[in-house]
Amino acid sequence: MNFLNQTFKRRRVLKIIGVSAVGAITGGTLINSFKHKFHKVHWQGVSLGSPSEITIYHHEKDKAESIIEKSVKKINYLENLFSLYKKDSQLSILNERGNLESPASEMLNLMYLSKKYAKITNGAFDITVQPLWNIYKDSFAKFNRPPHEKVVTEALSLVNIDNISIEKNKIEYSVKGMSSTLNGIAQGYITDKISEIMIDSGIKNTLIQIGEYRGIGEHPEGRPWRLLISNPEHTSSIGALEFRNRAVATSAGMGTIFENSGKHNHIFDPKNGISPSNLLQTTVLAETATEADALSTAFLILDKTKSTKIAKDRNIGFEVLNNKRNREIITVI
Repeated sequence: MNFLNQTFKRRRVLKIIGVSAVGAITGGTLINSFKHKFHKVHWQGVSLGSPSEITIYHHEKDKAESIIEKSVKKINYLENLFSLYKKDSQLSILNERGNLESPASEMLNLMYLSKKYAKITNGAFDITVQPLWNIYKDSFAKFNRPPHEKVVTEALSLVNIDNISIEKNKIEYSVKGMSSTLNGIAQGYITDKISEIMIDSGIKNTLIQIGEYRGIGEHPEGRPWRLLISNPEHTSSIGALEFRNRAVATSAGMGTIFENSGKHNHIFDPKNGISPSNLLQTTVLAETATEADALSTAFLILDKTKSTKIAKDRNIGFEVLNNKRNREIITVI
């Protein structure tokens, strides 16, 4: 099978592995000790190209099924707004026409949040890098090499989140030919929205995986949630991460690559159009999955000193896998 055909179908692949059942109120002790009290309702699917799971243990099975049903409807609704691959999604319409009339409130909110994290990271997080993805994809598909410098320069003229105008009834690009990808933030946003449904429904202890992880409360056994962080190749773990009532996101260039070495991948520096190579992987632990998602992407691009300052200023956990394949825990919360 052609390698390129495989890689272009992939998104950023999840880098977190649950120690127990993924996405559930986990742990054998819970199941063994309380199975006579709780009903298990589980959903497994795909959201924005990544595996997703929700599992609820509840006294009332009907109630749990209703919560899952509401959550899945919300996932599908948000995917139909943010997907690059659905032609009728609001993002696809914006990219095709250069403007979007009467955007959904969630679309407006995610655009505002994208601008917020672009400002926080001094432009390292920028959703308008989609033209760079397009030229790299086309060049490797046709010629098995990166695009010429001139082509990259032309694409960079379309990359600037400041050139997105956001109003209540309209989102518009000010430069013709611009396009955006929400893949660096939308999964986190969807994870947060599903978490809100859980919290509003009275669920106090669960671990949600919608591309990113968010733990509501703590493990039912009264301990932190505990996840293993895999290496970029998913062949082994580099260590564990424990947290309560927080969200986790991990980013690595190897998530989606254009060629075997991984030198050219889906992470682009908006300033030069090149995939950064200073770190193999970043992991962020934050209050929301949206923040963890956006900053884990930006921290792959930023100088580590700048990322560390942002992490300390925002009181988030931050760690990296450096080019020597050593795990460095930078900040802890």
